[in-house]
Amino acid sequence: MTLSESAIREHYRRAKPVYEALATISDYPTIGLNDFVGWYIKRDHDDVEAIKAGYPQRGRVARLDRDYDEIHGRLERTLYAVTTYKTPTAFQRWEPCRYDETEGTTVWQDEPPTPGYADLRAVPAWGDIDLADDIKPQRGNLDAETRVLVERTLDAYIDEYATLYGTRDAVYALDSVGGAYVFGAPEATLPIADLFSDDPDALERVFDEFLDRSNAWLQEAEARVNERVDGAGDVIQPDWVNNKNRQYKPPLSIHADHDAVVTPIATDDVGYELRPFETVDDTLIEAAVSWANDLTRVEHTDCVSSLVATLWPDLYEDHDGWEATLEAWVEAERERERKRQQQREAALQRREERLEELDGALEGHPVTPFKEDVYEAVENIDITEIARHYASDAYDTDPNQPRPQFDPCWRHSESGQSCFVDERANTFGDSKVNAGGGPAKLMALATGILSDADADLDGEDYWTAIDELRSAGYDIPVWIPEAGSERVDGGTYDQMPFWAVRKAAVALEVCPEDAFVDREGEDGTYEGFPGYETYNETLSAIEDAGLNHGRDPVTPEDDGADGESESPAESPVSDEPAGDLDRAHLREKNRLLTAKVERLESELEEKSERIEDLEAEVDQLRTELATVRSERDRLEEALKEREFEQEPSQEDRDEYQSPLDRARRVLFFGE
Repeated sequence: MTLSESAIREHYRRAKPVYEALATISDYPTIGLNDFVGWYIKRDHDDVEAIKAGYPQRGRVARLDRDYDEIHGRLERTLYAVTTYKTPTAFQRWEPCRYDETEGTTVWQDEPPTPGYADLRAVPAWGDIDLADDIKPQRGNLDAETRVLVERTLDAYIDEYATLYGTRDAVYALDSVGGAYVFGAPEATLPIADLFSDDPDALERVFDEFLDRSNAWLQEAEARVNERVDGAGDVIQPDWVNNKNRQYKPPLSIHADHDAVVTPIATDDVGYELRPFETVDDTLIEAAVSWANDLTRVEHTDCVSSLVATLWPDLYEDHDGWEATLEAWVEAERERERKRQQQREAALQRREERLEELDGALEGHPVTPFKEDVYEAVENIDITEIARHYASDAYDTDPNQPRPQFDPCWRHSESGQSCFVDERANTFGDSKVNAGGGPAKLMALATGILSDADADLDGEDYWTAIDELRSAGYDIPVWIPEAGSERVDGGTYDQMPFWAVRKAAVALEVCPEDAFVDREGEDGTYEGFPGYETYNETLSAIEDAGLNHGRDPVTPEDDGADGESESPAESPVSDEPAGDLDRAHLREKNRLLTAKVERLESELEEKSERIEDLEAEVDQLRTELATVRSERDRLEEALKEREFEQEPSQEDRDEYQSPLDRARRVLFFGE
């Protein structure tokens, strides 16, 4: 890369008409930013309270059109725009802020003024159709066979967009130097904005869902392209991550790693030729302006029907038109949330009533009959700790971003910045798949329970992730449903389920997890207690913890008949004779004591080693102290000797005394 600052600045001055044409769709502006970081326009202000609080400036997001001159003045190399177009009011939100010199980031007094989903108006389905990592460095020197394969693959992706929008005329593409960008006509969503213009909540829901569904549909399109075009996956590896504020390099923007510029691709005759920076001329600038005018022209609003029909296919079949489809979807989402909220409130009410009955009996115990206690404990875990110590190969990889970026451990990230942590919401996001979640999901990805961030963490996987969090040292109570509590599939438990009794035995330290033994029941093999006494001790411990198990203790005389209402496969005792059960219990006691001895011995060994290390450090310090002290004493003696040698004799002192002083000295001795 050999471009001078003056050449870059002059280039963007000449290219200004391109960004003026690109900046708005039907008076809805988009964001412009310099070098991936210049999101905001900042000014001094006179808000005394904010200034006293340490926020001497205020800021808002930068508009590509009105703020272009300031963006141009800050540019070092690469200009960015944002794929979505917003309501003008989104650019009028000024918030107090300050710049943190140490971290190199902007700190906001409250929330940053970045536009949200409810601010969106013109929203394209969009994709970053990246070249494969091993091909990117060859850009500009692609062999003919590879270039033809890339062109065929891009043409196939444009076909997929044409299917989504219902026409190829509504599809636009750019050569991004490191790959390509493909856009569906942004104005196709303007009718959606009009439909829900008086309902910001519905608008936010629909646009959020539209982007999620379009990203997911395009991931499926990738599979179709790879199947249809032999070798496509070897040269193109798309990044389907469009969101409410997704950056991209607009036409004539200079690539960060190549002295080349972004240029339009004709979607009816795909060509993939690199355009070096030095070849930019008036003809190319005019072509870029024409492309920008086409993208922002309002002529494909009727594509909204194809979009909704393709992305909401089941609902669309059941309703008359795209408007009814989206309205039905919004109402279904709201109803689902209402039911969830009612269930949550009912569960909290039951929890409060049960806590009153228990009167503090749960305090100090590692078990709880309330799932809400588990959820609350997980939500209180600092997700940045999990991201930093468990889920990332490198953390905070771009200090210029307002949210910490990290390189995920569960997949390759070329930039090392494709995941982020939202510290305020205590969540993470994976930009590659436009998905994320909370602490439990991030730990699931870190430990291999999940392999993709867009996968759901539910069922047994969720509880396995909770166990991993406990193993990492986080204090999360173990959920033990009581007798009388509600089952997931409806109804209530007549007695504490046997799996919960086992979990309680481990949590209450009655029986270690590896002490359960395989037993045969009518429905097959199951994990049972090593003996009836261990089972009975567990029931007692559960009672001491304040939980109602609804079970009867077992005696040797029961001869394996436990009287449970559950499946016999969950029977807590076996059909061994009483003597064998006693011996099994003794063996279990011995195993518990052995495990405790091993743990204490291990702790003792660790502490002994630490003591030895400290003693060695003490000896080293003593030796060093003695050496330093000896050197100090030697220097002090040397200084004393030198001072004595330099001390003047009596004759010398007399020589320098005045006659008056000598007379006084004589008189003094005479006395």
